[in-house]
Amino acid sequence: MKKTVFTRSMILVILTLFVLAVSGCNMELNNRNNQYVADVKKLVNDSVNYTRKLRQQDEAFDCKDSEKLRGYLLAADDLINTLEKIQKLRPSDEFDDMDDQLKKDSKNALTLISQIKAMVVYAGENGDDSIYRREKDDYFSIYYDYYDSMKNISSAIQTYWRNA
Repeated sequence: MKKTVFTRSMILVILTLFVLAVSGCNMELNNRNNQYVADVKKLVNDSVNYTRKLRQQDEAFDCKDSEKLRGYLLAADDLINTLEKIQKLRPSDEFDDMDDQLKKDSKNALTLISQIKAMVVYAGENGDDSIYRREKDDYFSIYYDYYDSMKNISSAIQTYWRNA
């Protein structure tokens, strides 16, 4: 009788420890997912703000004005840094599909903004913004396709996690 009670008690203790261990893992995964969703939201919102700032710099751009050139390059650097941070996010398996698309879009956007920045640097060094003026609208047009997709994916990630 004592042996049976002892055995059942040990089984109960072991099961309790197992349940606690499993729930701890779920809690860690939940915290990781919460952090990922918050990071995506913040970084995509930052990219929206930096894109707006870049467009304002674009409207006032003058390759012969060193302050305007500097402002443009700083805005481009802020956007580039944000897009690079999106590339470094590490999601759980739950977000792999959406994260893959987010990273593809941010990588393509990063390439375009880097090319725009290179044209601005060239214009500043040579005092000739003809290439920039001729090409920038095409680059920005393509960039906005990726930009809109990143915003949509960010919203989808947030909605999915809120409803999970």
